[in-house]
Amino acid sequence: MRENNSFRYVRNAEEEYQYGSAAPAYAPRRSNPGHQERPGQRKATRRNTKFSFTGMLMVVGAFAFLAWMMVNYVRVQSELTSTVKSVASKQVQLTNLTSDNDELYSRIISSVDLEQIEFIARSELGMKYAQEGQVITYTSVGNDYMRKVDSSN
Repeated sequence: MRENNSFRYVRNAEEEYQYGSAAPAYAPRRSNPGHQERPGQRKATRRNTKFSFTGMLMVVGAFAFLAWMMVNYVRVQSELTSTVKSVASKQVQLTNLTSDNDELYSRIISSVDLEQIEFIARSELGMKYAQEGQVITYTSVGNDYMRKVDSSN
């Protein structure tokens, strides 16, 4: 028991009493090094530790997922770039082939001699011009076409 002029302070094992008009300065209790924790406090600490481990595991998983996404993004970008380059080279190749084809077609068309073809058709194949009455003219009403089959055979 301790006594002062203005107050009296009594400390029992479980309760504290204070008599007098002025309260003493608050001094927080400090844990004793030999003090043992209650089992409930340990479980709460373990739960917090598990939550921290789970939270850390989730953060690491999220970072791993983001890293995987970035790697895939870079891979897709590189595939896209190579595909665009391939398409551009194929377009250049197509342009070159088209111009070569047009040039060859022009040379073939210019080398054809229609008089030579007519001569071969008349002399070797026995073809002749159509006679009067063999050619029939008509006017077409639509986009249809008509064939005339020779019924003399």
